[in-house]
Amino acid sequence: MTHFLQDFLTPESIAVYGANNKGGGIGSIQLMGLIITGFKGRIYPIHLKLDSVMGFKAYKSILDVPEVPDLVLVVLPPKVVPQVFEECGQKGVKRIILISGGFRELTGDNKNSLREEIQKISDKYDMRFIGPNCLGIYNSWIYPEDDTRALNTAIWEKQKRGYFSIASQSGTLASHIFFDPDNLDLGISRSLSLGNEADIDIVDCLEYYKDDDKTKVIGLYIEELKRAKRFLKLAKEITPDKPIVTIYVGGSNAAKRAVKSHTGSLAGNSRIYDAAFKEAGIIKTELVEEYLDIARILTKGILPNGKRIGIITNSGGPGVMIANHAEKSGLKVPILSNELQDRLKEFVIPTASLKNPIDTTFDMNFQNYYINIPKTLMKSGEIDALMVYGAFGFQDVLRNLLENERIAKYEEFPEEVKKDLPIEKFLVEPILKVSKRYSIPIFFINPQNYNSPWSKKIRSTGAILFKYWDNPVRCLTKICEYSEYINKRR
Repeated sequence: MTHFLQDFLTPESIAVYGANNKGGGIGSIQLMGLIITGFKGRIYPIHLKLDSVMGFKAYKSILDVPEVPDLVLVVLPPKVVPQVFEECGQKGVKRIILISGGFRELTGDNKNSLREEIQKISDKYDMRFIGPNCLGIYNSWIYPEDDTRALNTAIWEKQKRGYFSIASQSGTLASHIFFDPDNLDLGISRSLSLGNEADIDIVDCLEYYKDDDKTKVIGLYIEELKRAKRFLKLAKEITPDKPIVTIYVGGSNAAKRAVKSHTGSLAGNSRIYDAAFKEAGIIKTELVEEYLDIARILTKGILPNGKRIGIITNSGGPGVMIANHAEKSGLKVPILSNELQDRLKEFVIPTASLKNPIDTTFDMNFQNYYINIPKTLMKSGEIDALMVYGAFGFQDVLRNLLENERIAKYEEFPEEVKKDLPIEKFLVEPILKVSKRYSIPIFFINPQNYNSPWSKKIRSTGAILFKYWDNPVRCLTKICEYSEYINKRR
């Protein structure tokens, strides 16, 4: 049986309340999002005064629309929303996204009356709705045969299609964090901004994502859980097959005040949530960048089988810091066996250190650095994950130096130094295949800008690239704990 959320994500017709021709306001932005991301269905703006909105024929009432829209977006003052819900019910509408805020958040005697009224109307007509106080939805898979189009009322930027799906009680965590898709390296599948969950909640989303073949990793942002027992039961069923990474906001007095102001709810005890998440195998973080980094690692589908980390570096300091941070975080940095060190000597200069970290002391033999050393480590059975520091464009540096008028006069510089080495084809892609074969994730660390030519080459292969070493160590620690959990469950 198809889950009801599929109707929200694959409509063929949408009615929009609150859009106009001035371009300002959330309603207009919602409609522009539908247009810009290529929604192929029928669009019906609803406006009391305008005959057309952004080139579409407008209607005074939903009752005047020539068909029953599959989905209705509502961005209107709270006091008129009950009437809109009533008219939608009379029309036969079954799915509504209520973008408007000002229901649960309001103080005073009317705090709950409007919310209760729209819930009663929704129940009367068997309607389901997302919100209030949300930003809507994003679905990159509405047209599976065409990845240039999407259903978008939330993100406002074209995203790379992927398999990471979100359910969030914060519109920002469902949309704003994806405003820089070119530098994110994370494809999005679905994103559901739930707002105050007057009707549809995170549990509904988990039920849908559990069996969704376009979702391989689930991301959540939680301020409260209404159906905690059902949530945890579902999570335990999901995590052996699909990782769940979660930001939970709670614990501090400031957070409790902010959550109450934001959604009108009370954040629970963070220790209770921590214990429950651990029991269910949920990966918890409080950092947005870590949340996204963990997601992009997990969507690659390579989980480490243990906590042993191998470190390759061309600079001593970063190698020491990675090793130190890794052991303090619960990872293991094993001393490599004498036999393995002997095999590695073939690929390094005499001054190199081979115990782990492997410090090549800035010997930039690319074939050894990117292929031979990592491959030897992966085949050894002595490590479970690999970090490579110094994956930066030394060739670019040389080229820039050789452009100096004085240096360029020296004819003894060999031609191969001046050539543009196709690192992505001959070095990175082959070692990624080895990584997949042995189920050993490999993280490249490159202190250059993400948009540098060298960084772009590495990223074009789908490699996991970090700017510094703190984040990959933290992420790997949590992913190893998750891997340990599911190995015990299986």
